Amino acid sequence: MELSPDGGGLRPRSRFARFTNLPELQQMFHAFSDVQTAEMLNLLVPRLQGGKATVVACPMSEEQCELQEELVRRYERIRSQKIDPREDNALAITTDGRKLATDARMLSAAAPDFPGSKINRLVENVAELWKQTAAPRSTQMIFSDIGVHPTAWGYSPYAEIIEKLTARGIPRDQIAAIGEAESDAKKQSLFEKVRNGSVRVLIGSTQKMGTGTNVQNRLVALHHLDAPWKPAEVEQRDGRILRQGNDNEEVAIYRYVTEGSFDAYMWQALETKAKFIGQVMSGDNRARRAGDIGGQELSYAEVKAITSGNPAVLTLAEADAELQRLALLRKNHLDEQYVARRSVRDLPATISFLSERLSALDADRTSTSAHANDPIEIAGRKPSPDDVLTLLGKQLETLPQRVREPTRIPLGTYRGLRFGIELYPQFPAEVFLEGEANRHSALSREHQGPRTVLNALQRIITNYGNDCAKLRQDLAIAESQLRDYQVRLGQPFPHEAYLSELGNLRDRLKTGLSGGASPENESVNVSELTEQIEALRTENTIEATAPRVRHSRDLAVEPVTTRIHRRRASAGIVEPDARVLESDYDQVALNDFPVGKRMTFHERMQTESSRQINVAGPS
Repeated sequence: MELSPDGGGLRPRSRFARFTNLPELQQMFHAFSDVQTAEMLNLLVPRLQGGKATVVACPMSEEQCELQEELVRRYERIRSQKIDPREDNALAITTDGRKLATDARMLSAAAPDFPGSKINRLVENVAELWKQTAAPRSTQMIFSDIGVHPTAWGYSPYAEIIEKLTARGIPRDQIAAIGEAESDAKKQSLFEKVRNGSVRVLIGSTQKMGTGTNVQNRLVALHHLDAPWKPAEVEQRDGRILRQGNDNEEVAIYRYVTEGSFDAYMWQALETKAKFIGQVMSGDNRARRAGDIGGQELSYAEVKAITSGNPAVLTLAEADAELQRLALLRKNHLDEQYVARRSVRDLPATISFLSERLSALDADRTSTSAHANDPIEIAGRKPSPDDVLTLLGKQLETLPQRVREPTRIPLGTYRGLRFGIELYPQFPAEVFLEGEANRHSALSREHQGPRTVLNALQRIITNYGNDCAKLRQDLAIAESQLRDYQVRLGQPFPHEAYLSELGNLRDRLKTGLSGGASPENESVNVSELTEQIEALRTENTIEATAPRVRHSRDLAVEPVTTRIHRRRASAGIVEPDARVLESDYDQVALNDFPVGKRMTFHERMQTESSRQINVAGPS
């Protein structure tokens, strides 16, 4: 349901409206883009008066109403008859409607000056602010994309604004139109005059005064006489004043709209576009469909509602925003229930695995302590300390150079536990040490001699204490999570009744606004429904949910070697070169993959690579 182009009512409309696989779309978009919004940058900019733009609603004159009806008749002829597009078309009607919303004299030379028009209201505000800020010589900007050039009968909104501002006491040399600067040098000279306060009112279009216009130093107010086509153009306009380097602590932005005119259609188009663009740009993929209304989009909806001339449309827009917010909360609740069911199902197995793994490591740790002084046994022999390397080297020389499948070759006993070598077809070998538990340490392709094997065994023994402590921590976390999920499992959505009742009232209000009720009872029904919705929303105040913390760099994005060097540096270990030991990979992998079945070093590295590749995937 949307406003009709003439701004006079609502109509059903079928069109492509949303993407349903938003996280996947965002993943593709952010694969080649790096977006930083103003909220992410948290720049030091002036505070906006009232927290949002001020909407100045102006009534239509009798001449505007008559001309509006003629535009509606033209539109109906196009819809019902075969009109040559060269004679008349929807784009021409829209352009005329935008002109009419600015002033009736844009379409009719005989139309009089209407005292309540947007132009007169703008002149009043500009002149009043000019007087109030005379001491600091603050400046103002006026944006209008309509009326840049005079009509065939000589009417120009630009010229009228300048003439009426001068009549209210503003010196002519303090008012400038951007079109007066015909070259880049003249434009820069004009901008410098605005920055130093010599020119205090600057008028122009988005194209001329958008990107590259840095005159924010003294800007205290910005005026939108009309609505542009794209949300980016609104942001470009507002960005002239909400900008670093502005000396004012608080500024104002005014949006002038004509009730019941094409202004409503224009702000509706901005609302529709801004919803989707804002959601994709922010990267917020908690919802799978692009349809949430954020702060900027809601302000567009408010302007659209005000220009429609019917306060109930504003209530409808607010109810839609509240319903979308409730739908998102309900989806999050359902997601939490799914996670709770899955966790209550899977966590007991995880807890059992961690408990068994901890018991096995404790048993092996006790065994290595009890046999700390036992000699190493290799191939059934217990060589002297001087012969250990020789005998172990001979055993390693007998190992095959290549294998077709993973091959486990026992070599002997070390401190009461069995040890050996595990060979792989395409990866370097690993040293294993097993008792109640099985532990591995990878070897490099260049260093697989007897001393390297003994060092790997010693590293495995040394890390028993850290591994047991880490397992105890993981076990405590898993047990705490299980208790928490058991408490949350099966809880209903707390706002289900509110969601259902508000949705019903919103649908009835939409039907009333679209003409579903009889003309005699329509206003009464709409008024009652509006009051009911307002009362319901007052009774059901929902606290804002905490925004999701977005880290600038996820752990999975950080290379594993960087984490290894950081951990070793924090421990005071300085390597003579930048080479990373395979045992460090093993320790990092153990910490990063604490639960689940045991993985070899190479499986862990493949999993780590997969995490880095897919880090931008759906959350």
